[in-house]
Amino acid sequence: GKLDFSTAEARQAENVRKMLLAMVDDIRVILVKLADRLHNMRTLQHLPPDRQQAIARETAEIYAPLAHRLGMSKIRGELEDLAFRYLEPEAFREVQESLESKRRVSKAFLDEVTSTIERKMKEHDIAATVEARIKRIYSVHQKLRRQRITLDQVYDLLAVRILTNSVKDCYGALGVIHNLWRPVPGR
Repeated sequence: GKLDFSTAEARQAENVRKMLLAMVDDIRVILVKLADRLHNMRTLQHLPPDRQQAIARETAEIYAPLAHRLGMSKIRGELEDLAFRYLEPEAFREVQESLESKRRVSKAFLDEVTSTIERKMKEHDIAATVEARIKRIYSVHQKLRRQRITLDQVYDLLAVRILTNSVKDCYGALGVIHNLWRPVPGR
């Protein structure tokens, strides 16, 4: 089974999402459903393969997009990765192994970059929170497939986010970053 689905199925999933949101005037019900689904996906290995496939497909088509729509990107990411593991196990393992081989180096690099940014923000009296992450397995897979490229060609495998309290500090942070690293034109 693939994570892609035809337009008829896409419309159906979209209708289910709309219906769910319309039925629920209390967002807490949806949050509990998402938490329940995340727990189910984390323990999916205990079910027979046909149930795994069905639940994973429903997760990819309905629950992950719902989490995305609610701005819950960490939950969406984990739901997508878990669904991907069951729907396309070979592709999942391939991307996972490639990422794992890069993860240690990437983690060390991100730690270094993060501490450099934090130090520079303090030097310039900019109150900022710095977050760093490595792209998730399913989103890497999508990018590789969409752009027909190899993992070595994915330039945004790592991401750093700097949160500030004001527009002024945001531009100040951007200036600091551009002084540290020259921007790549067109990117």
